[in-house]
Amino acid sequence: MGTSTSSAGPGSGVSLDPPWLDDVAGAIGGGGSVPPGDAEPAVSPPGAAGVAPPARYGDARREMGKFLRNGDSQHLRKALGHYSRRGSGGAQAASSRMRASTRAGSSLFSFLNAASQGASSEARQWVENLQATNPSAEDVVDAIVRELAPAGGSPDEESFRDAMALALHELLRDDTSVDPLAMNVSDIWELMKGYLAIEAANRLCFDLGPIFESAQIDPTTVVIREREMRRFLKNEIGLHIDMLKGTVANPTRNQLDAILQEALKMTFELFEADL
Repeated sequence: MGTSTSSAGPGSGVSLDPPWLDDVAGAIGGGGSVPPGDAEPAVSPPGAAGVAPPARYGDARREMGKFLRNGDSQHLRKALGHYSRRGSGGAQAASSRMRASTRAGSSLFSFLNAASQGASSEARQWVENLQATNPSAEDVVDAIVRELAPAGGSPDEESFRDAMALALHELLRDDTSVDPLAMNVSDIWELMKGYLAIEAANRLCFDLGPIFESAQIDPTTVVIREREMRRFLKNEIGLHIDMLKGTVANPTRNQLDAILQEALKMTFELFEADL
């Protein structure tokens, strides 16, 4: 998907919560060869009620345009606050709208943990089969994404496939000692921060529409601003993940999902408070 992908974004008068979103979230991780590490059925947070107001993203677009032109993170904070409060119906609704993202993240966490620990015969066999092909790091990333992410074509599915792949590639690039098939828990938590940051950036730019194009900035600056936005979101979301992750010693997928949901909600609340 990518943050600079053009889209008109959702308009006013439509449901704040897409009716098909639970189907997307429910399909994640269900068709792979490695079963989840726990037998809990997926539990998604309730979606936002009501319809979007007129000019729902107007203030967010204005502030985002300022950030793109001058790189001042205060404008990015305001853009995110307006996006959450008016564009999405509040922090709770904004985080719930990303429930397919957090479900995919919790499945990614559980899968990597199971693969590294050989937690089941299926997980051990999957790793052995992949290793037998003498894969490159890129091959391993592609295999992980294929195992977890459904092959549907909705923007949400394209987004979290992109976010999984990019977050894994960035983690491996930044720390060459990390083995994606034998990751420790601290590395997986770090991956979650990068993954959610990419997903939040994707969601924001998709909903706001062709904001990069309308800002009329050169391609080099576009790349710089995208990286700055993801880094900013990773720092903010990461602080809340660090606050929450210690509350559960051995989280299930649903507990992981709840942690990621709460981290997003707290982050959006913080941005709203700055308005």
